[in-house]
Amino acid sequence: MSREKDAANYAIVFFAALSVLLLLFPASKFAHTARIAASYSLYPSMHYGARYGHFIRNVPSNFVALLETDQENRALKDKVRDLEVKLRNASALVSENERLTSALRLSRALPWAGSWARIVNKTPADWYGSFYIDKGSEEGIAVNDTVLGMQGDRAGLAGRVLEVYPKFSKVLLLTNGAASAVCSIAPGGFEALVEGKGTWLLKMNYVPEEAALESGAELLTSPGGVLFPAGIFVGRVTKVYPRESFMNFITADVSPAVDVNTLKEVFVVRRNLQGDLAGRGLAEKR
Repeated sequence: MSREKDAANYAIVFFAALSVLLLLFPASKFAHTARIAASYSLYPSMHYGARYGHFIRNVPSNFVALLETDQENRALKDKVRDLEVKLRNASALVSENERLTSALRLSRALPWAGSWARIVNKTPADWYGSFYIDKGSEEGIAVNDTVLGMQGDRAGLAGRVLEVYPKFSKVLLLTNGAASAVCSIAPGGFEALVEGKGTWLLKMNYVPEEAALESGAELLTSPGGVLFPAGIFVGRVTKVYPRESFMNFITADVSPAVDVNTLKEVFVVRRNLQGDLAGRGLAEKR
């Protein structure tokens, strides 16, 4: 019995001494490790409780930090989107500025007075038929004014003004099935009628057989026409059809000088046609 009491006393003394040693050396790595091992082996619930208590105490600050990080992330994403939009707009403005600068330089060499207008509306149902420009009677635009487009380094015939309103106008394209222009064939000077087909191609009719028409021939507006000034580039012959037995003239396909798919601005030539000349032009079309 006394031996058991002595063992218990020795154990108490041992653990008491161990506890004192652990308390005396808190900064020692060995003591810190031993203390954690002892607390985990003797009181695991206290060990986990301490960890959970630390986690719970830091939950509010962690949650706030998470919300702030999310808000900053959203703000940064918005800024990135805004910068991307501004970059695209800047690129478009640079491209437009270069295009307009080139067009303005070319327009100074044109022998006709006029003004630039921006294309503001194209309808898919009438893609090769017409479009609207952002200038009207308030800017001096009139019916039958000639409309030119810049293709590369050269001006070409796009069409004519069909309807005029105070702030905008409707342009009838040469590719419209209801449009036509009297043209001369370079270099011989033979005249023929170029008509729209409602597609990207034009059709040339009434070409004399003796014109010896070949692919690549250049067409210019003729002095014999009424609606358009003479000397405007209309297009080039792409295909010549043989004469039919019942016809005394030949026909051909013509690639227009202006590609309406790439037009963004046009040059409106002020014609100031008298009423009788405008009437003649309309009657000629009918």
